[in-house]
Amino acid sequence: MPASKDNEAVASVLPKNLRRDATPTIFADGLLGGSIEADVVRLELLARHFDIDSKSLSPAVVGRIVMPAEGFATFVAALAAIANKSAGSRKP
Repeated sequence: MPASKDNEAVASVLPKNLRRDATPTIFADGLLGGSIEADVVRLELLARHFDIDSKSLSPAVVGRIVMPAEGFATFVAALAAIANKSAGSRKP
């Protein structure tokens, strides 16, 4: 089922030729943390994984987002817009 326009967020400037082949999808339960060093933002994403040794779920780093700090504020604003729409769709 295609997503409605109310549920989509897009970058303010789109490349003319956007390629989507071989783009990985990462599921994350949360964020471990982040840092800014040398004008580069680094965020580490966590997800629960089954640990064979302990036979329980434990957090594991499943991906990293690394981007120039100059674009980070726009990235956060887009995430906030999605979060606001998500919170609005859960209200009774």
